[in-house]
Amino acid sequence: MTIRKTVLTALVLGSSLGFAEQVLVEAESLSERGNWKLDTQFIELMGSPYLLAHGLGEPVGEATGKFSLGDGGEYQVWVRTVDWSEQSGRAGGAGQFELLIDGKKVGENLGAGEPTWNWESVGKVNLEEGERTIAVNDLTGFDGRIDAIYLTNEKDSEPTNDSAILPEWRRELLGLDEEPTEAGKFDLVVVGGGYGGLGTAISAARNGCQVALIESREMLGGNGSSEIRVWAKGDFPPSDYPLADIVKEFMDEAKASPAPAEEFGDAKKAAVVKAEGNITLFLNQHAFAVEMEGEEIAAVHGLDTQTSEVRRFSAPLFADCTGHGWIADKAGADTQMEEKGRMGMSNMWMWGNGKEPVAFPQKDWMLELTEKDFPFPVRFHGQWFWEGGFDQHPIQDLEKIRDWNLIAVYSAWNAMKNGGAYAKRDPKKKEFANAELSWLAHIGGTRETQQVLGDVILTEEDIVSGKEFPDACVLTTWSIDLHYPNQTYAKGAPENPYISRAVHNRAVDRKIGYAIPYRCFYSRNVPNLFTAGRNISVTHEALGTTRVMNTIGMMGVVVGKAAAICTVKDSTPREVYEDYLPELKFLMLQPGENRYATIEELEKALEAADKAS
Repeated sequence: MTIRKTVLTALVLGSSLGFAEQVLVEAESLSERGNWKLDTQFIELMGSPYLLAHGLGEPVGEATGKFSLGDGGEYQVWVRTVDWSEQSGRAGGAGQFELLIDGKKVGENLGAGEPTWNWESVGKVNLEEGERTIAVNDLTGFDGRIDAIYLTNEKDSEPTNDSAILPEWRRELLGLDEEPTEAGKFDLVVVGGGYGGLGTAISAARNGCQVALIESREMLGGNGSSEIRVWAKGDFPPSDYPLADIVKEFMDEAKASPAPAEEFGDAKKAAVVKAEGNITLFLNQHAFAVEMEGEEIAAVHGLDTQTSEVRRFSAPLFADCTGHGWIADKAGADTQMEEKGRMGMSNMWMWGNGKEPVAFPQKDWMLELTEKDFPFPVRFHGQWFWEGGFDQHPIQDLEKIRDWNLIAVYSAWNAMKNGGAYAKRDPKKKEFANAELSWLAHIGGTRETQQVLGDVILTEEDIVSGKEFPDACVLTTWSIDLHYPNQTYAKGAPENPYISRAVHNRAVDRKIGYAIPYRCFYSRNVPNLFTAGRNISVTHEALGTTRVMNTIGMMGVVVGKAAAICTVKDSTPREVYEDYLPELKFLMLQPGENRYATIEELEKALEAADKAS
């Protein structure tokens, strides 16, 4: 078989054998995405990034590209998609779209078929050889989604419905090398660009490490980005260690949560990272596999979420700042997951009143809600308590949790727009006729997945009793804040609640804080793996205080300094505690702006400090 590779305005490649031809078009690589969103949240579940028509009930238009045919003739066309509303247990067809080739519609509407990710047969089409245009046109604005398009002139040829990430048949059709591209030489690979990853990467870089920072999305900030809009919480009380310095450089200035996109400072976060010469930033890169050498991680493989190219990131040290604990899980790290009653995922939203009436479509897949089934969205936004997924699996059911949250918001908005809910609370006194849903997070803000177990598993009792640890460092100041379904609003969907309540144990004094030990920030059985984020080594209850973003950012600052010591001393994260705790404390005492350009500079500074002591 000879692989014919054509890269035009979309990444579209094919293979030919005689008159047989196969062409694969990855939707995420279409050259003109339009207003479709690139969704990378569920690659681990369904195998690929995909395009999402997140139009809040208004069709988002077309995503377009081109591909090339070597032969011409009759082709069978397939599209990989899912009927997401039926997958959620509601009436099907919420997110429908159509496929056009050379400007002509192929087959019937898509997105109203199988309730699982599958290849749908679109139909047959006669095409001439050469360059052809392709378009995916949204019809509903309600989150239709497409993974890829497959064309073939082979009879009885059907694409494999494989949810593995970049299976061999896709890689071959895309003309990608069997071996990944080497990304470079690094001291530390940080996976995840939220507050934990930012703190880790910047801190390590300023202490002389060469750092690769990998983020699967198009922007940094994690839950604190403009795509999710959780404001950074966690105070900075007086401390011997100025760990907050670095966090203050990139933290948001949001006045509410959610708030307008500009208040979350996406550009500021990117600028801080790009100013560090020791950091190489890889956006749109999903770390999906690990290589192991014995018990240690040797490398991670990253999938480019736009081109499908695979890169290999190798280093002596790794930091799992994914929140979900993806890398730790793949490396066989000891983890702990609550069976039920976890804190859920939030998809917050905003609305406003305009000068003219605005319609909102009422659909049969929406829940039939009244104002008794959800709280009024005060100050023009739906806050953190629009939360679901408490008893669902936080990995296997992740897409379903997000989608249920979307259904809940759309249904509540429909109740306000078309059902008279809270009509008397419209500031315009028009029963929400002029009200418009202006923003809804398509990326979920997750609070709890699994914990990567370290040499200390911090408990609620430790915190409440004020237990002291010799490696105490990061001050957590948030209350022990746990979320549960809010029974006041449970009648709307008692089997799958979507509104939460918070229960606070205020044993933590915000003016003083409680010092988390360093030994919560690495894996106890994968020797070269750090963690910083909501996946650190704590119990479910202790997570209630440690999970807020300013606190997580400071965890990263400590991890970055510890990684630098590991690099100087050729040691493991555990050995930093056992053998080099004074060195770690020395670095934690230094202000965030302090820099060592190279590891050699840091080594000299540590030697001088040791002599001075």
